Amino acid sequence: MQKIGLIGGIGPESTIKYYQLIIDKYRELTNNKSYPEIHILSIDMTMMLKYISENDKIGFLNFMKERIEILRSSGVNKVFICSNTPHVFYNELQECVDVEIVSIVNETLNYVESLGLKKCGLLGTKFTMSKEFYSLNGKKRGVDVIVPNEDEQNVIHDIYMNELVFNVNKPSSKETLLSIINTMIKESSIEGVILGGTELSLILNQNDFEKTTIVDTCLIHVNSIVKELL
Repeated sequence: MQKIGLIGGIGPESTIKYYQLIIDKYRELTNNKSYPEIHILSIDMTMMLKYISENDKIGFLNFMKERIEILRSSGVNKVFICSNTPHVFYNELQECVDVEIVSIVNETLNYVESLGLKKCGLLGTKFTMSKEFYSLNGKKRGVDVIVPNEDEQNVIHDIYMNELVFNVNKPSSKETLLSIINTMIKESSIEGVILGGTELSLILNQNDFEKTTIVDTCLIHVNSIVKELL
């Protein structure tokens, strides 16, 4: 069995969901009542986002490298960062550490590609939507990743950081998100929606849509974690 390390706390609500889903999926696949052994290191999301918002790549890399080293020194074989936003500097971070970081972006786009989807909308934090790391990686796979306009990105970011991160789920906010997505469906002909923020699955799911495929990055990452555990 692989020894898995998770960088959590970014944010806490989705980390709780990761933990619960990992246990449920693991027990389902092993068909017994045992529990997987995993290491979770909860970090300060505010500090991490400060480095990204200031585009302080060096500060971010030093911050994350120090924390990943804690997991590596405990003997983990692979690390999973339980958030999309930190992957803005994924390539640089991977080069800085001696343990494999399994990218939520790569795992998600592999899944999108496996479904045959060619055009997907992307929701997440402002950093995830605006920094193009999803769209650039998507192009390599023949997947066109579409983001909302700047005003809509600001609205989504506000809902994300001031509500979802604190597990606040307002019906009015859900309607706002659905309205933005439906506009993208009509105007950009997207086939799927990537929930590029792991808290977004707390408010949106496949039941909200008849034809458009919802791509839950949290669940995809969890499946990758359990696969490694087994």
